[in-house]
Amino acid sequence: MIDIEQKDYLRYSFESINRNKRIWLAEPYDTIKWVYVSKVDFDKLWPESPFEISDKNYYIKAKFELKKMLFGDYSLAKVIAFEKVTGKPCIEK
Repeated sequence: MIDIEQKDYLRYSFESINRNKRIWLAEPYDTIKWVYVSKVDFDKLWPESPFEISDKNYYIKAKFELKKMLFGDYSLAKVIAFEKVTGKPCIEK
């Protein structure tokens, strides 16, 4: 499935080839609606499926570090901190 609606098809394709994942932010910051992270960082943030996380009544809160690139996009985000928080996660599709 290809999502061409998000206007970052080329970036998404490049990141997918490098096994990086896109994460949608629950609380967008300015114009940043999603960030790309490495597969290792992605696995830290989702230790199990979203539905299992929902059943166990917790979610993951994370802090990212990223840099603005030359043409207005952002670099690959690095997870600098994350914590498990008790509460119902927001699952959207």
